[in-house]
Amino acid sequence: MSYGDGRYGLGPYGQGYTQTFTPPRVSEGMATDHPLFRYYRIERGVSVLVTGSTVTQVQYPDQEAVQAADFAYLGGHIYPITQAEADTLTAAGYGAYIT
Repeated sequence: MSYGDGRYGLGPYGQGYTQTFTPPRVSEGMATDHPLFRYYRIERGVSVLVTGSTVTQVQYPDQEAVQAADFAYLGGHIYPITQAEADTLTAAGYGAYIT
């Protein structure tokens, strides 16, 4: 499939976006002592914040941390990324989450 070099540039996501990043997830149990809910697990997205060359993983980011970051990849979403973003995330150990 060819996307050409029209209005939206190269790749399926627009100019320069040729890869996608899906932040990691964690499996959590419910905070209860009830015997039936003890085995129930839920997947929750983990946010990845990039500030300069520093990459941090935050499960519950506050608004100030998101605004202070150069790039904020909130958990539970799929993000189109450029090659430069992919290089930064790969160097920080998130290469397995890039497709």
